Amino acid sequence: MEKFLIKIGRKHLFFDKREIDMVEADSNYIRVFVNDRSYIIRNTLRSVEEKLDPDVFMRINRSTIINVDRIRELIENEKNEYEVILKDKKTIKWGRQYRKNLSRFLRL
Repeated sequence: MEKFLIKIGRKHLFFDKREIDMVEADSNYIRVFVNDRSYIIRNTLRSVEEKLDPDVFMRINRSTIINVDRIRELIENEKNEYEVILKDKKTIKWGRQYRKNLSRFLRL
């Protein structure tokens, strides 16, 4: 089990990486969503992406990485664009620039 560390002030929180639902860029910070909570930390999305298993986590747009196990459904619109619906009912647009990841996901 791989751990992910989030430092908030003087507190260090450890999570199993598979518990992470989603990571989102938020200006100079990132927001990590874990078990119905979110934590803001100063880091880059690219740096976090490098630490996550690419078979479990996938970049779906410029500012979002998701845990593919949290995907409930994909909806394709008339323009061949996709929306991701997570198990917690959050909806996120799958960016065109990351379409190759969509193909990889559909093969999983």
